[in-house]
Amino acid sequence: MPDILVTGMPRSGTTLLLSLLNAQPNTIALAEPIALDCQGGRLRAVEEIGSFMRRVRKAALSHGLVSTKLVNGAVTDNFAEPPNVEGRLRRVLAETGELHFEKSLNDEFTLVVKHPAEFTALADLLVHEFKIYALVRDPIAVLAAWQTVDMPVNRGHMPMMECFAPDLRHRLEGVTQTLERQVALIEFQLSTYSKLPPEQIIRYEDMVADPMGTLHALCPTAERFTALSEFNPRDRYPKVDFDALAEALSPIVPVISRFYPDWKERWAKYSQAGCSCFTSGRTAREQ
Repeated sequence: MPDILVTGMPRSGTTLLLSLLNAQPNTIALAEPIALDCQGGRLRAVEEIGSFMRRVRKAALSHGLVSTKLVNGAVTDNFAEPPNVEGRLRRVLAETGELHFEKSLNDEFTLVVKHPAEFTALADLLVHEFKIYALVRDPIAVLAAWQTVDMPVNRGHMPMMECFAPDLRHRLEGVTQTLERQVALIEFQLSTYSKLPPEQIIRYEDMVADPMGTLHALCPTAERFTALSEFNPRDRYPKVDFDALAEALSPIVPVISRFYPDWKERWAKYSQAGCSCFTSGRTAREQ
């Protein structure tokens, strides 16, 4: 009975990944359906996740309702409003609801559950109990998206991740600048994912370019995936100062380079103002 957990940075494409998996036979992928007790401790949280997976598997096989995040009562590939010309923060439209998946399932169906915050904070424990995959995306694209959405990450916080990662919470308490907190969140997430088995890391850019090849290990029974296309973050978020984001990310280039070895060179090409963030001699910091 394949039970799979998915995590990743908010706005990295985890909802898109789930929509691709939900289109496959004998597979159910759920978005952030678990209400973990923040005060129960890390070990208790892992137990709750296991209990949830067992309950959902039983409910799905009996054609019952299962909990997941939906937009207007339906599964979607994006929870946020599209970018807007007014520049106001984009609302998150998803709400938790109950859904009956209209598909045939056998006892060996694949159950996928994603939680970006909770599963990241608990990854060091979950990796011993479940197959857990992490979706990563170019950090500057992620950071740009964070500037546009009405979510806690826009203010430099991920409350549930901080709840189960107290060292991160204490670190953020001493940081006053929002952008610096956001970079600290990205550093923590990438450092966490770098400790997972390499074959359990999925790069968003690879998934878009070759979904069948990239997702085969996660969903070997897939028949086909919808063709995808990547967008240029500068075009999608024209009001975002990408040079400032690159400068803010420069201290964590070593951990970024574990996933994107050519990151500095790639983003130097996009600089609109001759950003010197990659040649300024600042000391890189690595967890």
